[in-house]
Amino acid sequence: MTKKVKIYTLDYCPYCKKAKIFLDEHNVDFEEIPCEDNEEEMREKLTKMYNLPSLATFPQIIIDDKNIGGYSDLIEKYNNKTISFN
Repeated sequence: MTKKVKIYTLDYCPYCKKAKIFLDEHNVDFEEIPCEDNEEEMREKLTKMYNLPSLATFPQIIIDDKNIGGYSDLIEKYNNKTISFN
């Protein structure tokens, strides 16, 4: 079953770029939601939506409606095999 992946990004964010490259390299289809037009509003919205302990950073990666965190979290969970994409 294919995972539903969303990634909230900022165009100037190096970790957002790294996360998108990683997903592309692993042939993962994802929906990108750019947030630079309303960055602060989106930080607050994501923090509330996913009950984050502190203000959201970017990227925020959502797999099957579950927030897995940012780029470092994505890599860690993938390497530890706590997430997969197939």
